[in-house]
Amino acid sequence: MKTAAARACAANRGHTQRHRHDLCLIVGKGGTMAIFHFAVQVITRSDGGNAVAAAAYRAGMRFSCARTGLVFNSTRKREVAYRAILAPHGAAAWVFDRPQLWNQVEAIETRANSQLAREVEVALPIELTHAQHIALLHGYVNEHFVSLGMVADIALHAKTGNPHAHIMLTLRDVEAEGFGGKRRDWNSPALVTRWREAWATACNVALESAGSVERIDHRSNLGRGIDLPATVHQGRRTHANAEAWNARAEYNAWVQTQVELTKVRADVARVQSQLVDLTSTITEALAERDAKRAGSASSATIVPTAPATPITPRIWTPASDVLTRDFSVAGVIARRSSGACGPTSPIHRSTPQPEVSHVSDGFIQGD
Repeated sequence: MKTAAARACAANRGHTQRHRHDLCLIVGKGGTMAIFHFAVQVITRSDGGNAVAAAAYRAGMRFSCARTGLVFNSTRKREVAYRAILAPHGAAAWVFDRPQLWNQVEAIETRANSQLAREVEVALPIELTHAQHIALLHGYVNEHFVSLGMVADIALHAKTGNPHAHIMLTLRDVEAEGFGGKRRDWNSPALVTRWREAWATACNVALESAGSVERIDHRSNLGRGIDLPATVHQGRRTHANAEAWNARAEYNAWVQTQVELTKVRADVARVQSQLVDLTSTITEALAERDAKRAGSASSATIVPTAPATPITPRIWTPASDVLTRDFSVAGVIARRSSGACGPTSPIHRSTPQPEVSHVSDGFIQGD
């Protein structure tokens, strides 16, 4: 049977996992790349949350809660690579003591449904080094949270292939001896929108400074004018969820393929437009040349030449449709049984390669 402390820890972990995960597609090429992930939640007592337990779990430390008498031990978490508390200028020394800080939060919030802390969870660009991750976090947190009067408790988790950070934020003004009034203005949805955009901007500035060509975008597909579904959060693969995880992975691969296909179609459309413009220019130039020759016919007898026939390029257009797929667990199992595809690779309709027909004046790309 679980102890009370274990139940509280599970509640705090579960609360984090129930976030809306914002995974936006990257702008760039390659395999594993930077992604945009920015999730915000408020830790509340009505959901079984405990500020001391949440801080211990994210920091990978062992804390005691004075209000409940429970001990929360998360020292077995090995991925916590960096911890820091940032506070407004002139803040009292007690805010930099992590267990004291969150015990103060638990003490001042007396209601059964009290809001205890806000947490922001962000994905860190995998192209950056550990030192660059820290610099990125410090700059962003100081500018957007600490400057408003919040105390920020940062925990950087250096998971392989998934570096991310948890930022726990206080909800009240900080005074010399404890917390003051609650800041309801920090709950504004418009503020969260600005934080999301600012995080994407900060990451892109850091990526550019590091010499990386990758960029992230905080906007949804709809906001970017992309008529495609978003990817889904895959989570951790276990024996219990292997089939569901494989289905989600295959779906994400299909979405990424559609994004790349959309880019190719846009490139083809641009080239088609350039070819049309070039053909029109050539036709106009030939007509002008013929007009000049006709004008000089009065002073010399020349053999008239037939006007040049405009060149109409035959333009290759890729297949416009992709086979619809069933990405349910049952659909994945059915395809594997028939040997239709691998575990994560989507089925693609093969597109014939274009032929190149040679003519006297050059070449024309055709079907």
